[in-house]
Amino acid sequence: MHLITRSAITIAAMLATGAALTACGSSSSATAGTVALAKTATTSPAAATSTSGGNATQSSSTDVSVIGTNHTQDGTLIAGIDGRTVYYFQPDKKSSAGHAKSSTCYTACATVWPPVLATATPSAGGSAKASLIALTKRTDGTMQVTYDGLPLYYYAADLKAGQVTGNHLHDGFGFWGALLASGQDTPSS
Repeated sequence: MHLITRSAITIAAMLATGAALTACGSSSSATAGTVALAKTATTSPAAATSTSGGNATQSSSTDVSVIGTNHTQDGTLIAGIDGRTVYYFQPDKKSSAGHAKSSTCYTACATVWPPVLATATPSAGGSAKASLIALTKRTDGTMQVTYDGLPLYYYAADLKAGQVTGNHLHDGFGFWGALLASGQDTPSS
């Protein structure tokens, strides 16, 4: 996808987020609304059939129980709820010295890039590797899913399974990328 198109999508997502923040009056309510809106927009039967070997399912609107894979134009990528592509945030790679990293995406960033949350370590579906799935604690006490040590996020502009509009995206927060089942970044497009 062209950089201009990705920039336009990012700007549209940020404007929608700004409207939600203004209407709600707090970032935590806006984040929950963004996650709920994205979930609502992706629950069609067509979206559910595009994942491989185990749809990402949930026990609540923010709790993922399966990390699966999805066949996309950028390869077989790690996916969360309803087969939506999940992303890593480049600044998280430098967030701690050990293998498990901490999230550095909060407030406005987490509104555009909602964290993938779970109350227990999700199981693996499709080509995802259970040994690479874990949890890290966010500053608010919620648990964020990691893959190969990197915290995972959804992109608010991805509204259905298989969309990868956030892959290799540089926005006002930093660089975002999708992950292959091996835990490696996708090749540059």
